[in-house]
Amino acid sequence: MTLSRRSYEGIGASPGVAIGEVVVFDRQNVTVRRRHVAADAVEAEIERLETAMAEARREVEVVLEGLSDAAGADHRLLLQTQLLMLGDEMISSAATDAIRGGRINAEWALRQSVDAICARLRSADDALFRERADDVHNVGEHLLRALTGQRARTLPALDHPTILVASDLTPAEAAHLSASRVLALVTDSGSASSHTAILARALQIPAVVGVADITREIGPGDTVIVDAMRGEVVVHPDPEEVEEARARGERFEAFRERLRDVEARARETADGVRIALLANIDLEMDLPHVKHEGADGIGLYRTEFLYLDRSAPPSEDEQVLIYGRVARRMAPRPVVFRTFDLGADKMPNAMRRGPNPALGLRALRVAFERPELLVTQLRALLRAAASGQVRVMFPMVASVADLRRAKVMLETARGDLEAQGATYGPVMIGSMLEVPSAVLMADRLAPECDFFSVGTNDLTQYALAVDRGDPRVAHLASSLDPAVLRLLQRAHAVAEAHGKPISVCGDLAADPVATAVLVGLGYRSLSMPTAAIPLVAEALRRVPVPEAEEVAREALEQDGAADVERLVAARFGDRLGELWREQGIELPR
Repeated sequence: MTLSRRSYEGIGASPGVAIGEVVVFDRQNVTVRRRHVAADAVEAEIERLETAMAEARREVEVVLEGLSDAAGADHRLLLQTQLLMLGDEMISSAATDAIRGGRINAEWALRQSVDAICARLRSADDALFRERADDVHNVGEHLLRALTGQRARTLPALDHPTILVASDLTPAEAAHLSASRVLALVTDSGSASSHTAILARALQIPAVVGVADITREIGPGDTVIVDAMRGEVVVHPDPEEVEEARARGERFEAFRERLRDVEARARETADGVRIALLANIDLEMDLPHVKHEGADGIGLYRTEFLYLDRSAPPSEDEQVLIYGRVARRMAPRPVVFRTFDLGADKMPNAMRRGPNPALGLRALRVAFERPELLVTQLRALLRAAASGQVRVMFPMVASVADLRRAKVMLETARGDLEAQGATYGPVMIGSMLEVPSAVLMADRLAPECDFFSVGTNDLTQYALAVDRGDPRVAHLASSLDPAVLRLLQRAHAVAEAHGKPISVCGDLAADPVATAVLVGLGYRSLSMPTAAIPLVAEALRRVPVPEAEEVAREALEQDGAADVERLVAARFGDRLGELWREQGIELPR
């Protein structure tokens, strides 16, 4: 009987191509039931939760201690990250509040709290928040197993090279993988920056993640092609497809060999101009990856993650502990803490969504409505500044009055600390340029701040009148549109004229197609997701500044984003084409 060919699309999370037979690993979620507890049993339930969290941490520590030297630094980093998540107060506080508020058992409180956090993350407009959902879910399942005593299914023993198809893998499970036995990974869930994806890249195993229901669509022993360059899984491929895929995989391996030392090289253009590459993060647990990739600092720390899914905002002391640890661990490199950017897609439990969240009460506007939130956070940031290079950046500045009002609140916080005799340190003050009005008024904002950072995601949305969260029009929100590039040009020109440092911290900074254009516009500091740093560094090394400047000048005169992409492809396709193809980028012709 001839088996029918089928193909499935997902996210190419770790590049490469593999061909082989499938082994399916479907780890099932823990089953829990709700039960009410007596008032005098509430504290015992909370104690059970705390004991389970401690036990779960010990389990990861055992795996960590048992890793061989061959396991690699990335496994250690991710297991250390999981330890941080298992101790994360966001999860424990939400579950504890649920136990006390609803007088329910610890298992149900934990499940409900984790599900709520995951749901909020998955509905966020910001891709980085959505990508955290699977990580939080896996940590929640680990904690539930510790609470209930339900044993997890273990990875199947692999006695020959295999394609592993799974719902997802935890860092502890992946630590037991052997690159020689696993040809490729395919998962139901996950994203390009999930733990599974990072581990696959660490082991240099091709991985396609986010292939919905693949564990039920594919059978043990099926022959598949995993093409992580295209984000495709082909079941029962034709012989011609197999040969073509094998050749493509060999070409990629040759390419990867040439880039093996990419992370150790300087971040410079082809003619030796230094470009600072910084990291965007939203949790302390991301720090190991930031340091591993050799980032020049943190260009954007999204502090609002501390606030989401809580019944009350984090206390000043809680914030000081987190900000201070981050500053110390990154010292002497700088950390730019963006103050709470609440509203829009990042709605805390206590806030109601307005009729048009992107244009409504968000970011600084929330702070002006509830000044105690921002003043408390600013006190915490000033205290943390005694531990390292802390920079404070205000989001969604729309006018000079906005920035001045925020600075008054900073002085209020400083006065509070002086009155208390508290120890604090100096901070630099930054303004985000993510509203067109702020770019147009940048010459008046410059004397009021120490640095600028351009948030291209919102700047593009507002400049082009496109709701980037609406799938019907999101494709129109290209930051390479000449209208956006002209705003970027003006922002840089004003910053240079006033002697103010300026960086780009939106998704455009991580786009290898945009690298040359940004350098050509004069930007010498780019902040991006940590995983993008090696690729952007390599793109920089292939582009000399004079050519980048010429392309940027021409880009400003184009009619649309597609024209800019064609221009970049025509000029740099011979040098950057393989980097674009590695990311699955198809430019218009």
